[in-house]
Amino acid sequence: MGNHADRTTGQTPGRDFTAASRDALVESLLAAGPGRPTLCEGWQTEHLAAHVVLRESSPLVAGLVLRPLSRSLERKTRELGAASSSPHAYQQLVDRVASGPQPPARLRQNPRASRLAKTIQGSAAARRAAQATNLLEFFVHTEDVRRAQDRWAPRHLADDYANALFTEFGRRVRMMYRSEPTGVVLARSTGQRLVARPTGKDEETRTVSGPAGELVLHAFGRRDHALVLVD
Repeated sequence: MGNHADRTTGQTPGRDFTAASRDALVESLLAAGPGRPTLCEGWQTEHLAAHVVLRESSPLVAGLVLRPLSRSLERKTRELGAASSSPHAYQQLVDRVASGPQPPARLRQNPRASRLAKTIQGSAAARRAAQATNLLEFFVHTEDVRRAQDRWAPRHLADDYANALFTEFGRRVRMMYRSEPTGVVLARSTGQRLVARPTGKDEETRTVSGPAGELVLHAFGRRDHALVLVD
């Protein structure tokens, strides 16, 4: 597999932010190697890679939202991870993460259908759908790998990439903080603010401050590892 440079740390006009996030995730998985810890409880790097592959290719992904299928999804994740714990098998699994979702074999064998599938995948609508589905997921899982290793350091994210994260994050932030016992305001280091959970009568308000990426990690439950200030 070729090099996967981290395109989240430099300005590039018109970039595909989801592709940049995927590349950064692949880079972090390769740098860590198999059998390394992650911030996802009970998962090593091969399990996290298996999760991403299954999320994009298996009908069991419904287990992420449907409790009856969650055990089957977790079992399949552990099985695929365990089968990919050797260096060679791990490389193949990470290659699948890098490749992303592929058309069914019957379409790949049909040149016309294959070209059509690639055209659809490259369309603006498809990129927008991928960003809504994967941008935050890939960013968080990249940090799940990086921040579980020794001597990690926060990445300096390019402004346009950080803006894309914050914009996507803003679309779902109230759902993510709906169970908080107080009002929550998120204050980005650039000055932008989001009301994550409105303050009710006689309730206190907490302000969580930090760069866009750190606020995303806080919202996704990585609170012990997010570099934020809570007032």
